[in-house]
Amino acid sequence: MKTDIESAYIILESRNPAALNKYLGEVIGLMPGAPTPDGASTWRADGKAQRVVLAQGQANDATAIGFELESRDALDAAVARLRKLGLDPVAGTAAQKQERRVKDMVSVPSPWGVQVELVLGLEEAATPFASKVYPNGFVTGSQGFGHFVFGVAGEGTYAAARKFALEGLGLKLSDYLRLPMGPVELNVSFFHCNARHHSLAIANIPAPEVPQKLHHINFEVKQVADVGAAYERALGAGTPIANMLGQHENDGMVSFYSVGPDGWQVEVGATGRQITDNWDDVREYNRISIWGHQPPAVFAQMQGLTAPAAAPVPETV
Repeated sequence: MKTDIESAYIILESRNPAALNKYLGEVIGLMPGAPTPDGASTWRADGKAQRVVLAQGQANDATAIGFELESRDALDAAVARLRKLGLDPVAGTAAQKQERRVKDMVSVPSPWGVQVELVLGLEEAATPFASKVYPNGFVTGSQGFGHFVFGVAGEGTYAAARKFALEGLGLKLSDYLRLPMGPVELNVSFFHCNARHHSLAIANIPAPEVPQKLHHINFEVKQVADVGAAYERALGAGTPIANMLGQHENDGMVSFYSVGPDGWQVEVGATGRQITDNWDDVREYNRISIWGHQPPAVFAQMQGLTAPAAAPVPETV
């Protein structure tokens, strides 16, 4: 499948980066990269110099995400689309490009509250990617490094986010979810830019506000055995599990969700569905998963181990 854009990286800010670094390395299984010139820690999922950048700060959230364009023409076209929406992409400074380890970049604020950075020439690492826990590596390459899911509150922001993704970034709609939850409804749109089922998803959360923009980051591994091993690492480390093993209906991914020290989640999964040329399966789903992906508390309540709790907001794909 021809592509001119892919997910490149995520920038995180944490009040306790030491705890988050431990989680990304020991539980998720990423490989440490070289610190940035400003001293932020970095993490690798493949041959690129950095896929996750973690800085000390107050946000406890994502502050930016990056998409890499395949050419100058593709970047210029994206900038033109964003300007047509009335936005003003700003060219990166020399220091910013050095910090991101890219040849060129522009940035623009997104409706979901983080900066979106469009870059050229994401730097390769000086050493090959080697992971003791993932000898087969992650699914990256032309699919980018994974996907991001962000939450918004309100139909207006949700509509603006969809327009930004489709008309500004030039992503395509893969499919969407409408999940009734009593008097309210969870709505999620899934966007692709290459063969990965979705590189970005936006969820309209049925709540007055969304205090944390980032819901989860996805890292796709190459076999279900690697998912199981990651699940056992999370359990062994005492990491909270948001959703146990399961399989999503729309993208087919077998995965689980663990909760990082800052409250947002990481999905580790395998068997993700591939987008094909002339994608014609844009349709509505009314359930998140074919099986599994239940919060552990559901089973504890079934066994009478805990008192009933308020129903959790379902995870998003």
